[in-house]
Amino acid sequence: MNDRGDPSSRPENLDRKKLDRRYKDDEEQSVSQQTCNYWICKPLNKREIEMAPPVLFDTLLRERTAALLQSSSDYRRYAHHLSSRLHRLRKTLKVRRRISAKTNPKSAVVTASAETEATATSAPSSKYDAHVPSPSELATDKRFAGLLLLAAERAWAHAMETKATMENSASVAPEKRKHVLQRLEKARKHASQFASILLESDESGFSDYDKLQVVSYSALLAASGALEAFHYNKAVVQFSIAYTGLQGLALSLAGPDASDDDSDTADLYRDLLDSTVIPSLKFAALQVDPSLRSEAVSAIAHKFIPEDNVVVELVQKVAKDEVKVRELLTGKSDHADALEFVDSITWRSHTAHLRDATVAAAIVSARGADEGLSKTLADAKTETSAPAFDPALLAWQDAVDAIHETIVEANSSAGDDVQARVQELYIVSTFASYNLIARRIARDNLLASSLRTSLEAGTKKGAPVKSSASKLRALSGIYDAILQSIAQIVDLPGVASDEPLSDALASLQKYYSAHKCASDAAALLSGSPANVGSWMKAESLVSEIDEMALNLDGETKSDMTAELLFKADVPALRKLVASGLGSAKEQQAAAKVTQQKREYAKAHKGSAPFVVEDLTAEPVFVELDRLVDLQHIGKKIKPVPAKPVFFDTAFNFIGYEQSEQSSSTVPVAAAAGRGQAAVAGALADDAMETKDESTAATAKKGWFWRR
Repeated sequence: MNDRGDPSSRPENLDRKKLDRRYKDDEEQSVSQQTCNYWICKPLNKREIEMAPPVLFDTLLRERTAALLQSSSDYRRYAHHLSSRLHRLRKTLKVRRRISAKTNPKSAVVTASAETEATATSAPSSKYDAHVPSPSELATDKRFAGLLLLAAERAWAHAMETKATMENSASVAPEKRKHVLQRLEKARKHASQFASILLESDESGFSDYDKLQVVSYSALLAASGALEAFHYNKAVVQFSIAYTGLQGLALSLAGPDASDDDSDTADLYRDLLDSTVIPSLKFAALQVDPSLRSEAVSAIAHKFIPEDNVVVELVQKVAKDEVKVRELLTGKSDHADALEFVDSITWRSHTAHLRDATVAAAIVSARGADEGLSKTLADAKTETSAPAFDPALLAWQDAVDAIHETIVEANSSAGDDVQARVQELYIVSTFASYNLIARRIARDNLLASSLRTSLEAGTKKGAPVKSSASKLRALSGIYDAILQSIAQIVDLPGVASDEPLSDALASLQKYYSAHKCASDAAALLSGSPANVGSWMKAESLVSEIDEMALNLDGETKSDMTAELLFKADVPALRKLVASGLGSAKEQQAAAKVTQQKREYAKAHKGSAPFVVEDLTAEPVFVELDRLVDLQHIGKKIKPVPAKPVFFDTAFNFIGYEQSEQSSSTVPVAAAAGRGQAAVAGALADDAMETKDESTAATAKKGWFWRR
């Protein structure tokens, strides 16, 4: 039998040591041990009580983030963790009590104060009735706030666990759905009860920021329960309150003097808004009124939030930025009436009406960023840098994202005018993407120009080859990015059918392709076949550029986007390519002559003289292996042949005395006439004597006698 079924394993039947051991084990298995250190069993002194932070909405958000809630098992583990914390907190604060189902709550054994006994209900829904702290208890120890908020969070976790199980199953049982609604209602009850305590009395000692957290959390739980019950009218009101409260909390933590913890908490609020609150608010609002599709989220929240709701007052007290607070509470920003100023857009003879306030506001914001960019570009005193394009790029990127989200929402909706609305949105999307990519190309072109200037300056100063090679690689990468951006413009809807724009983009591709070939050629060895081939390809691309097409019938002078996109200096590029190609061909010709000289010298090795006899003749390349031609320097000078060692050794064994005696009786003239016959005879006699001596003297050995 498991622990729950065994009566001896229940908390009331265990001794204190076993109970403390169980709580300790549960605490070690908790999801976030750092935030659990506040709930310790030993009593705290006054200073520790003042320093111990209460469990509020920001603490619960950190708990959720640390728990990585995705599956039903994650929610179950999170609920068990909350149960352990809640039980230990009740034990620490001495408010833990047991109520039997048959016992009258008024006669129940209560171990708390008299105020606790007065808060007992007539029909307890569980064997542990939630302790409702009084303002005096909250003022004494802020940890009492965790009694209701932890119970609310645990009920929400149980509901999400059951809901996750329902999503994974093929069929949904009505009992499970009823269980989800009951858990969410219980969570709403606990949170709203605690919010009422804080709002009704100022003795609790909680700040306005803490009260806004509790009100927002209570509204969020109420909205989740109403949405699950398909009560869209209640859900949209509660989501509007939660949206306003969370935005106010994020604004209160933003600012130049904000700490890292404040920034992290503000990010948690924004993530919750983006992932849960805003999509749910839009969905509930569309179910109530389909015409709200084109309204901004802030306008929808302002429309449904009650005027006398306490969240409005709390946001005004907490938030620091007065302008953003006014925009939040009134539902109108600086671009809220954007539809009145920008009701339609025209792009390349295509006109589309703007029906969505969000899209119109994004386009107005992007045009405002363009005004700042145009002023920067027109200012001749300051040098334009690449970061000057960042505000415009970010604004147009936000516009593109807003349009894409609107297209997705329009495709998922039903209606008679959906197709017409989607077609207009595609035109607006092409317009925004065209402007975004044009500014990106202009920024990359500016970066490439600065790199080319740096390379030219480095060449004059004699910069290292390594730094020049790295700059050339970066320059080639920038031109690759520009060509990819141009390809993205070509792929936009409606561009292929626009012949003037297509021709202009084709010429622009050739312009930047020629620049890329020139940068690639500069990185290669001058005069090499690859170098000359790159320059020739660049020359071919430059000759195919149509400068009239790049003008777009004068549109580049009147439209800022066209001026930024088709800003091309074709004559300068043509001059650069011509000079580079001429220099490469000269280097190639010089290398070819040198190679021919090498081949000629190799073919006529040993025959060509070193000294040039004709002053008009061009000297021939000489290699080191032609030193053998020294014998041909002059006819009178001849090298002395080498005498082998064998002849020196054999000289000692030739019988010159006998040959001198026989030759002395013969006149010199007769000896000269005999010729080679006498010498041959003498050599034959010596050979016979040597043979006889070698036969007789067998004991003689050595390297010479063995040959």
